[in-house]
Amino acid sequence: MKISQNSGVPIYQQIADYFRGEVLEGRIGQGEYLPSIRGLAKELKISVITTIKAYEQLESEGLVTAVQGKGYYVNAQDTEMLKEQHIRKVEDALLDAIKFAKIAKMSDSELISTLKTLQKLDN
Repeated sequence: MKISQNSGVPIYQQIADYFRGEVLEGRIGQGEYLPSIRGLAKELKISVITTIKAYEQLESEGLVTAVQGKGYYVNAQDTEMLKEQHIRKVEDALLDAIKFAKIAKMSDSELISTLKTLQKLDN
């Protein structure tokens, strides 16, 4: 995991976003524990308080649960909820793409062609 001090996004948010992505994409599965708070803070050279804030955010979203003395583990995820969250991310990204396409004065067909090209590259 890489943290950027200069991204404008708070460090705790970068950590939460990273682990949220890992959970939602299935790279960290149900019942698995996140790295220890102290271990992650040491690895990233950040405050333990920052790590706690990130983990508490994930807990408030229902992605993880804290277990006294053991850390935070990943909760079972509702597949429909996960699908909806991914669709929302796609919609947000496409709205951004449309906005930038308008600024660049791209036609609808150019935008669609670009999307199709990028889909082929990702396969």
